[in-house]
Amino acid sequence: MNISVRKATFNDIDNGLFSAFIEGYRHHQNGRPDRFKDLSNDVLKKELIDNFDSISIIVALNDEKVVGYLKYNVAEKSVRKLFIEQFAIIKDFRGKGIGKILMQEVKNIAIKNNCDRIELDCWTFNKDAISMYEHMGFTKQRIRFEFPLKDN
Repeated sequence: MNISVRKATFNDIDNGLFSAFIEGYRHHQNGRPDRFKDLSNDVLKKELIDNFDSISIIVALNDEKVVGYLKYNVAEKSVRKLFIEQFAIIKDFRGKGIGKILMQEVKNIAIKNNCDRIELDCWTFNKDAISMYEHMGFTKQRIRFEFPLKDN
């Protein structure tokens, strides 16, 4: 397996990026159907296409096919940080070090952007992701609680 990483291009949407996005979205929808709407693939693809020029995504490629991606933004409030918004590896490629390769690239991007830290959120149902983040050296910063007031 020969993995390369680069900034996503518009053509990547149909070269595996959308497949990785859908896989991640459906996983979250199954874990939290109250928070992730049951939108059609067409609606989700249109949203990705419509917003593509305003988002930052890096992709992992195996033989020029996207097998994973990481969406992020750089912001400054009290500190300058790179925030990972989405991170997904196609199921058949998990456990092969691709997440580690993408994470190293995003660390390099954070350093180039003079960030103080990298942050991300992770749903509690997503045990595999939590384990991976902890294995990569991330530490828990806080716990967010919720109290639903309406049935969904």
